[in-house]
Amino acid sequence: MVREQLQLLWKLQTLERHIEEAQKEKETYPLMLERLEGMLKTLEEKKEEEKRRIEELERERIKLEGELEMESERTKRSQLKLLEIKTNKEYQALLKEIEMGKEHTSQQEEEIIRMLDEIDRLKTDHASTVERAHKERKEIEEGQAKIREQMVIVEQHITQWHHNREEIVGKLDPELVKRYTTLKERRNGIAVVLVRNEGCQGCYVNIPPQLYNEVQKNKEIIVCPNCHRILYWEETSAS
Repeated sequence: MVREQLQLLWKLQTLERHIEEAQKEKETYPLMLERLEGMLKTLEEKKEEEKRRIEELERERIKLEGELEMESERTKRSQLKLLEIKTNKEYQALLKEIEMGKEHTSQQEEEIIRMLDEIDRLKTDHASTVERAHKERKEIEEGQAKIREQMVIVEQHITQWHHNREEIVGKLDPELVKRYTTLKERRNGIAVVLVRNEGCQGCYVNIPPQLYNEVQKNKEIIVCPNCHRILYWEETSAS
């Protein structure tokens, strides 16, 4: 019966739209996962950059402390050497050298203190970063798990809907399926439209009264005079 064919055709179109929407949704998941992977990468890069900076400052501090120790030893040797100086000129020159060494030592000590403060600050910041990264990693990984779970569910739906589609197509007149497919391609994916309030819901043009009455019977395939889509009447569309 034509009524049954129209009902099946309407179900087919509804099912295909579900499949199309699910396919579009499915295509977004890899991008979502990629974005989350990028967030994880950024977190790790920030942690590593902070760690590298701390290690770099530690190396500079150790080097500077070594230089400070050498400078202190030189100053001590120069002070001992003062006791051996015989001329005032040599004494004044060595004294000046000692003063310059002490000044340099003082500058090095200040630089080491500054470095230690900076290292402490960076370590505190790094500890916060590690803690925050751990929390965010957990949240991101949970998000990834949910996305992968949803991907499986959507894929299962798509598989089931394809199976249902094949069953419906098997019950339809092949010529009607061919006509339906052609209309879908030409009418932006919509081949069958409901009729409500004496109007086509595809192009929203009013249908002549006599044609409207015939559509409500669902006894033949009737198309909209304007958009040429197949018109379908169902009880829930009655006004």
